Amino acid sequence: MASNNTLPAQTGHPAPHRSRVGLAALLFGIGAAPVAWNAQILFSSALSGFVCYPHDAPLASPLLGGTRSLMVAVNLSGIAIAIVAGLTSWRSWRLTNAERPGSFHHLLELGEGRTRFMATVGMLTSVLFLIALAFGLAVLCLVPPCGG
Repeated sequence: MASNNTLPAQTGHPAPHRSRVGLAALLFGIGAAPVAWNAQILFSSALSGFVCYPHDAPLASPLLGGTRSLMVAVNLSGIAIAIVAGLTSWRSWRLTNAERPGSFHHLLELGEGRTRFMATVGMLTSVLFLIALAFGLAVLCLVPPCGG
């Protein structure tokens, strides 16, 4: 029985350019922006909860001065981390862009070019979480602290 498989046979390693980019750079590109966003959300929620709701009733103004400045600094740090992660992923993608010939659709069917795929995922997550961090910064700038 003859096989009608139209996919070319694999002749080498599925990620031939894996030595050009370290695993740490790929994982940083994928995970740094989500971790920065998560840290920003957790820190901002805890801090605003502490300074605006120390008891059962909310306060009209924060309990501690400089709360908004601290929260803006945390947001800007998260934005900087997301930008660095995106640039790291972009650099990784540039180094592995020619890993295999063909479009990404073709490579997904074959399971080849995984280093380039991980770099692409890193660029996408960095951009998406950078947008989320920017919205968090906009909220800090537009909404008064403690709702008052």
